[in-house]
Amino acid sequence: MSGHYLLSRRACPVCRRNHHDNTGDNLAIYDDGHEWCYRCGYYIPPKLTVEAVKNKLESPMKNANTTPSCDSLPHDISAVLGSPAITWLLKYGLTPEEMKKFWWSESEQQLIYPVNDVAGNMVFWQARNFRGYPNKKYYSSGNLKDHLHVLGTTGPLVLVEDAISAIKVARSCTSMPLFGSHITKELLLRLRNHVLAMAGPSSELIIWLDPDKSEEALRYGNVSRELGINALVILSLSDPKCYATFEIQNFMALAGSSFNATPSI
Repeated sequence: MSGHYLLSRRACPVCRRNHHDNTGDNLAIYDDGHEWCYRCGYYIPPKLTVEAVKNKLESPMKNANTTPSCDSLPHDISAVLGSPAITWLLKYGLTPEEMKKFWWSESEQQLIYPVNDVAGNMVFWQARNFRGYPNKKYYSSGNLKDHLHVLGTTGPLVLVEDAISAIKVARSCTSMPLFGSHITKELLLRLRNHVLAMAGPSSELIIWLDPDKSEEALRYGNVSRELGINALVILSLSDPKCYATFEIQNFMALAGSSFNATPSI
């Protein structure tokens, strides 16, 4: 953590949940945006900005200091979103602050969601195309094999398909986008051994996929329980991102009362 200035301290959400931060100052906040808890290791990486990525792309040492996913980005990425992207995000009720998580490429007509690792390096990005047929609706680049992109700090961990669903669910609890709908046994083991282990013995996993993946969601729920994970599946008529915050909270409340009683709601 050297080379950066300590700005302030605040309570660590993980330590507080486990009653280990009575003074409310375990989490250190640094000038580059990263946060680190000296007791449990909870970590939020530095903020990934368009300017930082562009500097890497334009550097003479580009091949030495960028990842393959960074190299394949459109050349004109911008934090200023195009009108098609703004209209689409507003359709799902994202706030201006939440929209800052996305970038825009005017030349490619793509809305881009970047993912960075604990060191602040971009390891993955997914773009939503607005050009229409015959272009693919979504394009992904990078590797998430060694990275768990978890949003939020409290409540059960909810697995959803896309970034918008994850952002909206994270208003109420912890969430993680799959950037697809496939859940491997290896991913479930990593969640069990790392993310869920930090939450203690009462940790809970909720699988909430889009309606067309209901059968797969139920199967993943069974696999999760076979691995010793306290898991539940939400089956809904619409994608998670289509619901308002109070509706998502209602789903979470129903899920909380259903754990250890029934495998799906």
